[in-house]
Amino acid sequence: MKFKIFVHPIRPKVQKEKIQKILHSLDLEISETDSDIALVIGGDGTFSYYGKKLSIPMLFVGVPTNEILGSKSRLAEISLSELPKALRKIAKGNYVVTEKRMLDVTYGTLPVISVLTDVYLERGLFAGCIRYSISVSSNKLDNKKNKSDFTEYVIGNGVIITTSFGATGYYSYLDRIENLKQKPSELFDDNKLGVCHILPTFAKRCLADEPNHEEIVPIRYTVPVSCTIEIAVLREANIRLYGTTIHSKGVKIAWNKPITVTSSIKTAKIVRLV
Repeated sequence: MKFKIFVHPIRPKVQKEKIQKILHSLDLEISETDSDIALVIGGDGTFSYYGKKLSIPMLFVGVPTNEILGSKSRLAEISLSELPKALRKIAKGNYVVTEKRMLDVTYGTLPVISVLTDVYLERGLFAGCIRYSISVSSNKLDNKKNKSDFTEYVIGNGVIITTSFGATGYYSYLDRIENLKQKPSELFDDNKLGVCHILPTFAKRCLADEPNHEEIVPIRYTVPVSCTIEIAVLREANIRLYGTTIHSKGVKIAWNKPITVTSSIKTAKIVRLV
């Protein structure tokens, strides 16, 4: 069994040397070329970054912090203090590898970006609410055209689109408002995509075959993984798309260029201890 260590490329929460010492103390082999398992050490941003890049099974190891607003590592399988015990389990074969579906994100002329956890549209250097629409298409042919199931028109702080794996992160903020100590758990399975509006002040849903139809829009809901989700900014403002880059600046979004999110054929291999 060979391991390779990955930390944040710019702001590592722990130095690689510390992890190397743990592996050496357990007589476990480190390999940079033909490793069997990746040890990804850090927070949710680090997990998201490497999750879409690596093809080998990954064990996500969170680094706890005493800061109130520090990283929560909600996507971690274990914390750093549990790593020696976890490595012993892995060495004995007491683990499984699950494949988690990714998202494909398309915007303008940029290449398609695969994302393991989530993408979210939010305000950049802009003080007001943003105005956007989100259309969900079922991808079923209707008179040789894709039929849109519904379109929502929203004024709010933005919207989150997530995979099942990423659902315990930003998407779960409503649960944490209601129960701060709730233990993160998978909120839905890999056959769904999650949609969550961020603090909306107005929302209206129109059905494709009933344009005058109005109904209450859930702040958070799921749609079948086969759906295509298109987000469009309806008024020019400083708005950015986050979750597709390693840095925290995001990608600036123009009001006349839609963002398309679909399920990817790519999957990530996640190590779960048993």
